Amino acid sequence: MPQRLKTEVRERILAAAAEVFAEHGFRDAKLVEVAQRAATATSNIYKYYENKEELFNAVVSPALAAQFLRLLRTRIRELGQIDNWPGADAQGSEHARAFLSFCVENRHVVLILLQGARGTRYAHIRGLVINEMERLATDFLHQKRAAEEADPHMRFILGKLFSRTVETIADILTEYEDARSTQTAFALFWRYQLSGLEALLKDGA
Repeated sequence: MPQRLKTEVRERILAAAAEVFAEHGFRDAKLVEVAQRAATATSNIYKYYENKEELFNAVVSPALAAQFLRLLRTRIRELGQIDNWPGADAQGSEHARAFLSFCVENRHVVLILLQGARGTRYAHIRGLVINEMERLATDFLHQKRAAEEADPHMRFILGKLFSRTVETIADILTEYEDARSTQTAFALFWRYQLSGLEALLKDGA
């Protein structure tokens, strides 16, 4: 007689796995910890998921990863099309608002994609996010300076700044779980970041 799998148990396992993968990353996550948080036995997890990789793929689906990248790219491209960068926060930009809403609603998934995906099909996403932001900035400078190549010092600084951007987003999502606190922290970060980028890129161009 086939086993009857319970939806409520599956949901508990998925919720616990999302927490553990977000905190420890795929490589260091332990199914025994997932089981403890889901209030079930480790052996019970294997009734629902064949292995840790299958469980991970249930938490971070290709659709969610694609949506995250689409929202982020739309947000980044917007900055290349507007003049008022400091005003492009969640209050002044529909694209910023959509990206922030996704981060709030899928906090664990975003954390995993940004800092916990080593050893998975999504391991490249952190670097891709940094490269996308750096490319926008260098394209902006390229246009302003009439085909002049970006200064290597500027490229170095931009790479470091956008690496810190990814880390800060992850730090915010790690520190705050409720929507209001997360939104407040993002507002403060964007106020600082967008003004700084405007001064660095527009005044420096």
